[in-house]
Amino acid sequence: MTAGAPRVTAPALRKGQEQNPKPLAVSVRKSAVWSMSSTILLRLASIGVTAVVARILTPQDFGVFAVATTVYTIVSALGEFGVGSCLSRADLDVDALAPTMWSVSLVTSSIVAAIMVLFAKPIASSLGSADGAGPVRVMAITMILIGVTAVPTAQCTREYKQGKIFLANVISFFPSTIVLFVLAKSGDGAMAFAWSRIAGQFTSCVVMLASAGRLYVPGLTRYAFGVLLKFGLPWAGANFVGYILQNVDYAFIGHLMGPATLGSYVVAFNAASWSSSLLFGVIYAVAIPTFSRVKEDPAKLADAMANGVRAIVLIAAPMCFLSMVLARPLVSTIYGARWSSSAAVLSVLSLYGLISVVCILFSNMIAALGKSNFILIVQLIWLAALVPAMAIGVREDGMVGAAVAHIIVLVPIVLPCYLIALKRAARVRLVNIMKAVSPSIISASVAAFIAWTAASVMHGSFFKLVAGLAAGGLFYMLATAPQLIFVFGNKYTHNPLVCRILRFYRITGRTIGIPVGPPPKHASAGPRPSSAPNTAPVTPRLQGHHRTPRPRRLPG
Repeated sequence: MTAGAPRVTAPALRKGQEQNPKPLAVSVRKSAVWSMSSTILLRLASIGVTAVVARILTPQDFGVFAVATTVYTIVSALGEFGVGSCLSRADLDVDALAPTMWSVSLVTSSIVAAIMVLFAKPIASSLGSADGAGPVRVMAITMILIGVTAVPTAQCTREYKQGKIFLANVISFFPSTIVLFVLAKSGDGAMAFAWSRIAGQFTSCVVMLASAGRLYVPGLTRYAFGVLLKFGLPWAGANFVGYILQNVDYAFIGHLMGPATLGSYVVAFNAASWSSSLLFGVIYAVAIPTFSRVKEDPAKLADAMANGVRAIVLIAAPMCFLSMVLARPLVSTIYGARWSSSAAVLSVLSLYGLISVVCILFSNMIAALGKSNFILIVQLIWLAALVPAMAIGVREDGMVGAAVAHIIVLVPIVLPCYLIALKRAARVRLVNIMKAVSPSIISASVAAFIAWTAASVMHGSFFKLVAGLAAGGLFYMLATAPQLIFVFGNKYTHNPLVCRILRFYRITGRTIGIPVGPPPKHASAGPRPSSAPNTAPVTPRLQGHHRTPRPRRLPG
């Protein structure tokens, strides 16, 4: 360890800003667009891949790999030790930190890979399927690859270069999918998912290293290691607890009900997590670098946070509410009739998808302010409440009981804890956040009722799904048009046609006594920390990725 490394001076703290000459709002928007494009493209492709694979493999195969993924995600949470999130902060000097960060990432990811190989069988057996040990050992390789790409990926995130991450994701999708199809057709079951993940992760690693602006030589300094311990240790601890939280249900269902039932639950959870997996890439791409840049300006920080929550809920709310009322035709149409038992679980878990993506955004906001210890405290409270609730829920009502346990813990306990932590970290007025999300929530609720009504008069799962999505989606688009314009199309607000549309909404709102229209002027100022994501071939919980932390789950 090299002693006496210089502390970062005030100019160095702003180095990330100096390296990025574009206006912050432009960089944020461009990064978000790249991230959103990546996620939408790959998510649609992944849903199609999963729909095909679900007709080749059995619920037992899905359940076995779910057990393997549960082991993988819990153990791998400590893999890169918070390196990616630490380097994404624009208030820290990347040149001073990167060599040490790379060294730590390589060492910790290698240690975690060794643990996965040595203890795969006993851990998988305790979760209800000893067959999951083989896929766990194979996926240990991805841990090392994640450690290799942690620093280059963080550099791209910090500098809003999501185009490079987009390229890595798109290129890695093809070998991953080919391997999955070939091995699934050959009868390799859960191992097909494991080797698919290796193929995708290896391809991403090669592309990210080739496209990195600068590759650092591993090193070690006292200053950089101190920064990592102060921020990275609580963040890695929060990741570890978070991944336990995300897999507690898998553990209980796999242990008490077997891998076949777990496979059906996994399909439902994947569908419920579409919004969080879609939006996580956006949040990760822009939240930490953006909020860390404006954290010294209370007004800009408050506006950025309100705009971020508004944009995330604007996208997530309709997805979750429509999934809730159209769960049965959605499952039957996409996955097939033999997965129909997943529909009841999806109806409950859809609400989890909405709340969880908001919690992901809040945790990244808090991390950007350097308060990762707050996140760890909230995660520990969450874990203490969820474990007994999940045990009772699974024993009383199986898969549906597990879904209900999530909601019982999230709504009255976890969400208020995050709001309190956010208020303590940033002194944000919570009433502003509530005002930002209420139009989307109300509109999505009405859209869900309209979708359910439209679907109920149709026959056949496909026609029910199409009619419900068309009716509910059209209403939501019309009801939230002013919000959509001001969040995602702010540069068009001076267009004469757009001005007439907004004026019509304001007059209509005044006539019926409901405030309709754009957010207040101050809320549209400053950077917008959201509007687009990133992913890889298969969904978070079951698809390998080249960075952490990430949301949950499985193929498709």
